[in-house]
Amino acid sequence: MPVSISIALDKAAVAAKVAADKKRALILVTNEFVKDANYYCKEQTGELERSALRASNYEKGEAVWNTPYAKRQYYTGQPSHDKNPNAEILWAHKAHAEHNAKYQGMIQDVVDGKV
Repeated sequence: MPVSISIALDKAAVAAKVAADKKRALILVTNEFVKDANYYCKEQTGELERSALRASNYEKGEAVWNTPYAKRQYYTGQPSHDKNPNAEILWAHKAHAEHNAKYQGMIQDVVDGKV
């Protein structure tokens, strides 16, 4: 005798879970990314790094360094290693290249419900 199975999918609940996971992942990954990028950020007074903590929009996944000199420091010059021996130009690109697998893992952990 054939068995009949009925499955009801709550599309609204699925959409809400996906939206919540996306928001959680963006906040977690952006926070980690800013921390990682600041590890490579040029440093003189520390204001450039602090600007990222204040100006970044974690819920939208936007890492922002917003001092008046941030753009010039990001793209040009030779980084001084006096205060930060890890300083690089293009520090956010460096962080992405070095830690992208970690960010992917963090996203997967959110999706899997581990975070």
